[in-house]
Amino acid sequence: MPELKQLFSTLPNPENQYVTYQNFLTPRRDFHTADAEQLFETHQEEIMQVVRKELSAYLSDEDLCNNKTDMFPRRCFLTGEWYVGELASFDNEQEVFFSVQTAFLGTDLGYPDDYLGLEVLLYYNEETHRFELDSINSEAL
Repeated sequence: MPELKQLFSTLPNPENQYVTYQNFLTPRRDFHTADAEQLFETHQEEIMQVVRKELSAYLSDEDLCNNKTDMFPRRCFLTGEWYVGELASFDNEQEVFFSVQTAFLGTDLGYPDDYLGLEVLLYYNEETHRFELDSINSEAL
């Protein structure tokens, strides 16, 4: 698997559009409250450390990502480059959840383009005051 490299955009996203590799805007933001946005901002580095760790674990898992012909995603198409497309939050009665939507570039079309989307869902554990993994959802882009 190629080394993972996060790409960062400096293009403003004033209309809060969905981000693609073609428009490569700063991440779309959809926080359900100002308090949730502040919680994210305060703990952004911690959240992103968890996200990077979980992305690497997902792509290293042979059951989830390999080079078999009938597999998606296939490692042979991944460039290792990825970016954050959306940051969001929601809650249920017990916890605040954060969604970090990421997009990985692939060369399945013969050139680098959006290939794999991985959404990392985290929740804020009030007892430990830490962010913990809830789940990872994948999609073809």
